[in-house]
Amino acid sequence: MGLFKQIRRLAYLVILLVFALIDLDRSGLVRRTFEFYAYDGGKPAVEDRMFHKAAEREADIKAYMEELVLGPVSMDLAPLIVKGAKLRSLMYRGSTVYADFSGEAALPVPGGQPAITNFLAINRGIRRNFGYVSAVKLFINGNEVFFEEFSRIFGTD
Repeated sequence: MGLFKQIRRLAYLVILLVFALIDLDRSGLVRRTFEFYAYDGGKPAVEDRMFHKAAEREADIKAYMEELVLGPVSMDLAPLIVKGAKLRSLMYRGSTVYADFSGEAALPVPGGQPAITNFLAINRGIRRNFGYVSAVKLFINGNEVFFEEFSRIFGTD
């Protein structure tokens, strides 16, 4: 009799899990991660946020980038881009993301990491959250940033 109870409980658990997965799939939500750095010590930290899944890949990436420009939720973490900087444009073409920031993005984040570290975190974040992206090109006022460094790190960018 005890074995039957265990099997029945396991069956209930499996049924609940199936319904939870179906509900999650229908909700249209997707989890995205952001990498920021702590003000004290510069240790990397990851924040998770839920997004509504858009019908187009470019819209998903743009929503992610606009949220990234707003900075971290935690007051202990430094933003990757100085306050006041804006995402001027974003395109997703042929598995490559092209993102252009306003001129303020060239300014250092007070108490934050060097610009190369922050832009590498942006590049990694896009690649990590969107598996279909093979290359990321970041610009400030139309000028590509860290072209040689990104090519060396990520390959044939």
